[in-house]
Amino acid sequence: MNQLLAGGAALVLVVVLWGLGRRPGKTLLRSTDATSVAAINRAQLGLVQASLPQKDDENQTGSLADALDSAPFAPPVSIAERISLERRLRETMDQGNPDQRLEAVRVAGQWGHRSVLPLLRRGLRDADSLVVEAAASAIERHRGATRPSPVQLARPPRNIARMR
Repeated sequence: MNQLLAGGAALVLVVVLWGLGRRPGKTLLRSTDATSVAAINRAQLGLVQASLPQKDDENQTGSLADALDSAPFAPPVSIAERISLERRLRETMDQGNPDQRLEAVRVAGQWGHRSVLPLLRRGLRDADSLVVEAAASAIERHRGATRPSPVQLARPPRNIARMR
């Protein structure tokens, strides 16, 4: 009888705690009018679209773009020039200006060296859609089959037959 009483008390305790521990479910959008939320979103979208530069204003991008348009890109000749260009491209990508990041991705695409692939991959994840498009078009030439591994010129050791 003692065990039956203890089991019943435990069952009552579990039911009471389960009933007290439950929270009432929240109702979504009961107090919020969806039309006002949509109106706010449209207004914010209009402000963002108004602040974007138009296609006619491409000449206002800056002096780096003017320098690239005036002279064709010349790839670096020496190792020091290559390292300097890589460093400048990396520093330009680290800055917060989207126009400078776009120019860095364009220069990296014109150069086309394998060492700028991490920079172009980083451009694919950029917040600015123009930078993403430029990085995608620049990385396109690197897509495809990988390079074949170099042919082994030296003969394998004489005891290789024992390993097979």
